[in-house]
Amino acid sequence: MKAISFLVLLSFAFATSYSQKDPDRARLYTKAQPVTLYEHGNFAGQTKSMGIGQFLLSDFNDLASSIKVAAGFCAVIYEHADAGGGYGISVDLMEDRHDLSAFNFNDKASYVIVFSTIRPGYTWVRNAIVNGQFIAGHWERERARPLPPNTVAVVSPSRPPNVTTTAVATAMQVNGPTTTITTLGNMQQGDKVLWDKAYNLQSGIYGNDFRGREELGSACFQRASNNAAIPDNINFWYLQKDSRDHRGFFKRTLSGKVAVARQVNIAGTFADYDINIDIEPLPEYMDLLTRAHPREYTTIMRLQYEASKVSIGNILTKPIWQWESSSGQADCGDEVGFKHIEAEIAPEYWPQGNHTFGRSAFADMCLIRTGKNICVYGPWIYDMGHCCHPEIHPAEQVWWSEPQSNGVKYNLNVFCDASRRFWWRKQMDDGTKLRPWAAPPIKGLFAIAFEVPLDQISAFGQVTKKFEVSNVEHYNVIEYPNADQTYNLQYQGKTLVSFIPHNNAFKVSFENVGLSPAGNAVRGFLVLETSVGTVTQVATSIYVAQGGQLVKVTIPPNSDPDKVDQRYEDKFFKKEDGRYMFSILQTSVTNRPANEAGRIN
Repeated sequence: MKAISFLVLLSFAFATSYSQKDPDRARLYTKAQPVTLYEHGNFAGQTKSMGIGQFLLSDFNDLASSIKVAAGFCAVIYEHADAGGGYGISVDLMEDRHDLSAFNFNDKASYVIVFSTIRPGYTWVRNAIVNGQFIAGHWERERARPLPPNTVAVVSPSRPPNVTTTAVATAMQVNGPTTTITTLGNMQQGDKVLWDKAYNLQSGIYGNDFRGREELGSACFQRASNNAAIPDNINFWYLQKDSRDHRGFFKRTLSGKVAVARQVNIAGTFADYDINIDIEPLPEYMDLLTRAHPREYTTIMRLQYEASKVSIGNILTKPIWQWESSSGQADCGDEVGFKHIEAEIAPEYWPQGNHTFGRSAFADMCLIRTGKNICVYGPWIYDMGHCCHPEIHPAEQVWWSEPQSNGVKYNLNVFCDASRRFWWRKQMDDGTKLRPWAAPPIKGLFAIAFEVPLDQISAFGQVTKKFEVSNVEHYNVIEYPNADQTYNLQYQGKTLVSFIPHNNAFKVSFENVGLSPAGNAVRGFLVLETSVGTVTQVATSIYVAQGGQLVKVTIPPNSDPDKVDQRYEDKFFKKEDGRYMFSILQTSVTNRPANEAGRIN
């Protein structure tokens, strides 16, 4: 193509993120650009090198005769280009090619897309001819037994110029469980960012921060010691704050790989039976580690160590003033920093001093995630009793996804921390108290990113993305009247997305819907809201001792527990924990002719 209009395109953010997750590809990428075009055959003449992204060859148009592609990457080259990207014939190359004329591409390339061929749970399958039909390159879920690599590059049929879409926003009409797209417009820029992050970095899901961060104030939490030698009001858990962020303290999402998962069994002093998940953050979440409080052996740790030496069980055998004056046993080790962030949650209540240790089903679920991706959401804190270790604690949301032979399985969990350590404002100290970190009810918002290609809703058939719920375990889940219905997103009389809850546990909506950047698919979020745990006002008046006499304290019905005098909050209100562990299977249901079914991605 001799004449090309000027076009500035952002790189593929998702492809960049996946190259960063693979150390070998990351090292390769930092040493040299993964793709290089050459003016002449056999890698000679002028060159143009490219990293991950989309490239209009305004300065190298119709010049390339050979190409080098680094291992682990793909370069899709197009014959022509316009304001919408590449068109005409194309070929996806995953290896060096000394002569592009073999693909009828000598001095023809006008547009190139470069990306990593691997992303969590998926791998790129290049163009192919199957039973005489062309099958376009696409992402496929990883198989237990990978197929042999396809080393044959296939040129695609010529595609027409791209349709330039208008900037009109998507409009939708909600009628009960049915949401109809009345006007389909481009995805807004902010929605694109959300979708890409969910799809590429967070197992396809945004958590409770989908509609914005949840602020927590600045107060820390105290911890009961369960030991006569140690006070019950020691400040133990402190919120973290990114030094670059002038705003407040927030709950955060962490995405990474499970290093270790276990259930703690500590009785006596600072009893603990929580589930701990050590997570190695993805590069995009490394600031939760690198910008956290530094590793430190604390006074609390010294007190624990000294108390253990002078007591038998919870009985003090030596008075505090006779304790050794040393700095304690420095058991933080020689490391100067941390390698993992710990996600911690107590999914079930264990009565103080009356706990029989038994492994939680959720602990086993996390254990088999070792070496695999997981996402958690909750307060970003550091633990003064644990070398100031960075944590997401309590981890009120935990989720991951797994490829299935017929789709994707999303494993979703929401907890109201049952340790009862983060429920009452009188457990908090210092700073601003907005709301206890884990006071019930705890909402679980899961925004699942979906994509339906436009060619799958054509006139001769349709494909519906079906999402169906299966319960794993539930306790004290809030139900909504008449919520057990099938929820559909429709466009031009066809159902694009269908959600089947099989219960009354969800509020359901379709949000942030629009055309993908390439204009060839409908993207958006299936948003599910569920809540666990309850708070109940049990009194409007109580009597308290003041100045040697009983004084009546009253509050109105339906009061906000965060607004009453914190000294009496637990007298006016009853709080109960809850949990909901469930999975959602996403499959593609089609009524297309059999010879078209192979094109479903």
